[in-house]
Amino acid sequence: MNCEIVRLDSHILYFMPVDNVETLSLAFAIPVGSAHESEDQAGISHLIEHVAFKGTKNFDEFKLKYVVEVVGGTLNAFTTRDFTVYYAKVPYSSYQTAIEVLTDLVFNPLIEEKAVELEKSVVIEEIKSYNEDHISRVQDLFIETILAKPYSKPISGWEETVSRLKAQDLKKFHEEKYGNLRILAMGKVTQDVRNELLNKLRQYGKIVDEEKPRILFKKQRKVVENKNDLTQIHVVHGTPIKIGITHKQYYVYRVLETVLGSGMSSLLFKRVREDLGLVYSIDVVSSCWAKHMLFGVYACASVEKFPAYVEEMDKLRREEIDETFFEYGKKRLLGKLEMLTESVSSMFGYTLGYVLNDVAPEPIEKVIEETAKVNRKQVNDLWKEICSTDWHWAFVAPNNFKGW
Repeated sequence: MNCEIVRLDSHILYFMPVDNVETLSLAFAIPVGSAHESEDQAGISHLIEHVAFKGTKNFDEFKLKYVVEVVGGTLNAFTTRDFTVYYAKVPYSSYQTAIEVLTDLVFNPLIEEKAVELEKSVVIEEIKSYNEDHISRVQDLFIETILAKPYSKPISGWEETVSRLKAQDLKKFHEEKYGNLRILAMGKVTQDVRNELLNKLRQYGKIVDEEKPRILFKKQRKVVENKNDLTQIHVVHGTPIKIGITHKQYYVYRVLETVLGSGMSSLLFKRVREDLGLVYSIDVVSSCWAKHMLFGVYACASVEKFPAYVEEMDKLRREEIDETFFEYGKKRLLGKLEMLTESVSSMFGYTLGYVLNDVAPEPIEKVIEETAKVNRKQVNDLWKEICSTDWHWAFVAPNNFKGW
């Protein structure tokens, strides 16, 4: 599947035609997220994403979604530390509607005070919900306490910062930050689609100065957040890795990640969960950028079993990965990569991962080819390298747990 990259002023467009489909998937990504916010405006990017859906210059709140959904399409958005993304999937016959809606969401949100106040309350409830979801909270705590500023801020911000934001703050931030776009178009990408997108950018686009914050990590340590209502320990422990999706070793990492935590036959699940019963849940969690990565292991264990869990993880960190688990991880990953090609939606998500790192998408055929070359020594060498560092530990735990 080929990707054509077109540059127009400060915009980058990724065109990926897919044969024999009658749908179009589109993502409009603005290179601004929580890492681009000041401390006192934490959460403003995410709030703008919410408020945009309350109405734009050419669509009221209902019509904005209705014109996409009535034809069977989908419309949504999300915010990361680096980007705010608005995306849609529609039948090809409605491509103009999708482009019009996404363009208006990005360039013409009304940002009225009433809508801002309403969505502030929604976002604050969202923040509370995340904080009360122990699995989400411990993963956020891990990232927030190992990443240095400005990446350490939570994407949704804090209750106190969101509650202080006003419509004029959002309008000013939008005016200063929204302009440059990364656009991904996949599916039935015709010349008409290309022309429509390019014409819209010429009509609405503007050039803004892009900030490119540095990704820095703090010294590894142990951080505990105690909760009254908990009887189990939720933990994420891991370390930064000097590998990103642009590195050749990324293929090795993907195999290692699959060996450790993908499926009930994976090493961690089989040994720690099924054979020893030390945890209720265990999985690999990671955050990846172009040249950096955070590797972590999430687990949920009782206070009584937690010391045995730590002991078992220490053993695993000193051991090599045997041939059986290596073969499992490599074959499983290759199979999952091959199955990606059967779904436009899956390929869209795969490709968007590259776009949101400002990296040219790697053809899936090349990824499969390079993954097939990975050997067990490479995986064990990387595992040894990861395990040779001090790991950062983040806990959401009962009040009587203070670490060990």
